[in-house]
Amino acid sequence: MSLLEVHDPGLRDLIASDAAIERIAGGLTFTEGPVWRGTHLLFSDIPNKRIVRWRRLPEGPELTTFATGMSNGLTLDRQGRVLAAEHDGRRVTRIADDGARTVLAEHFQGKRLNSPNDIVVKSDGSIYFTDPPYAVQPSRPGVVRPPGWWTQPIPGKEQPCHGVYRIAPDGSLHLLADDFALPNGLAFSPDESVLYIDDSAHKHIRAFALRPDGMLTNGRVLLDMASEDPGVPDGLKVDVRGNVFCTGPGGVWVCRADGTLLGRIVLPELPANLAWGEDGSVLFLTARTSVYRLPTKTRGALLNRPAAD
Repeated sequence: MSLLEVHDPGLRDLIASDAAIERIAGGLTFTEGPVWRGTHLLFSDIPNKRIVRWRRLPEGPELTTFATGMSNGLTLDRQGRVLAAEHDGRRVTRIADDGARTVLAEHFQGKRLNSPNDIVVKSDGSIYFTDPPYAVQPSRPGVVRPPGWWTQPIPGKEQPCHGVYRIAPDGSLHLLADDFALPNGLAFSPDESVLYIDDSAHKHIRAFALRPDGMLTNGRVLLDMASEDPGVPDGLKVDVRGNVFCTGPGGVWVCRADGTLLGRIVLPELPANLAWGEDGSVLFLTARTSVYRLPTKTRGALLNRPAAD
């Protein structure tokens, strides 16, 4: 199986055709939310309700539990602390190294959040997250949700929309967008002038301009990811050149900032999310039962921003 499905030669400027993809963890059930933290990778092991820590030691790789509890998407705040979008917990939390959790958002206008899915932090310390209803109406093993399930009444769902939110530096919570079907992954452009958000139901990535107050404007479809291959748009990251990497049908879709599709990275398993790590040039990909490591010829954006004053 070829690693690259090339639509534009520019893909080879980002990923070498002979790049070796390495399976660094396996035997898991459903992995998500990878984030690189200093010397190690953290990722969510959703069915086992834990965050896993992977690192390479002189004697070999080590896989341990960093913290127990529910999480999906993970990121770091400007102080390097772990933030979690709690899928089943229906909240956003900060996790201390001893596992203690501080709730950052759980209700909006007096009603519980749906199911925070993915999360990013801007250089001013504000936190952006998506809130689809997946965990409010979880799917049963082996049972595929019916088409348009998210449009029907869902018992226990309190929010009227599947929103995108911002936690301001002062801790206040703001609804940024209410017109998504199933908002999922999100990432900033290198200069933070654009926020990319994918919609798993509509199978596309949208791009929004960021206003000075942190709100969104001028939304447009950046990339249509409709495909007969299994999978939907999910995790999303951006490199220093502004290229967008999004897990989706059949693998990782890569496009330029203008929406030009460069191609796909095809993995042994369908990926759910991804993160830059090590020196910033390595992609770590969570893919169902495994986690993979892929060296690239580019680097992740926004990895070395100074903490906000």
